Amino acid sequence: MAEPISTSSTATLAVTGAGALSILLPGVDPGAVLGAFAGAAVFVLNSGELGTVKKLGFLAASIVAGLLSAPLAAALIARALPTNTEVSQAVGALVASAVVVKLLLALIRLADNSDRLGAVFKGISGSSGTSDKGGNP
Repeated sequence: MAEPISTSSTATLAVTGAGALSILLPGVDPGAVLGAFAGAAVFVLNSGELGTVKKLGFLAASIVAGLLSAPLAAALIARALPTNTEVSQAVGALVASAVVVKLLLALIRLADNSDRLGAVFKGISGSSGTSDKGGNP
């Protein structure tokens, strides 16, 4: 079991590193970098079935995805909230980095199961609202 001091030191170092990374990326909101890091940390901490190397890879991918999709996620959150509510890009980065990689992994699993994927597409194309049961020839 890890010592509490080493765990808190590691967390402090990680947050400081994320803050330092935001200095190295000009034009990127430092709040969005910290939000993306926090969302990526939430994703990695909730993915117990992955190995350490995969967790580190998904951490990096989640941070990048959170930074890239922060404006879109913030706009979607603002649209879902009551009128005249402004959502910062840091919140958008946090939510996006926690969700984007999990969503992509679910789509990959769905694509691996071709029978299930075919049923999903048949269900989408079959639900177009046209039916021949209405008595019309």
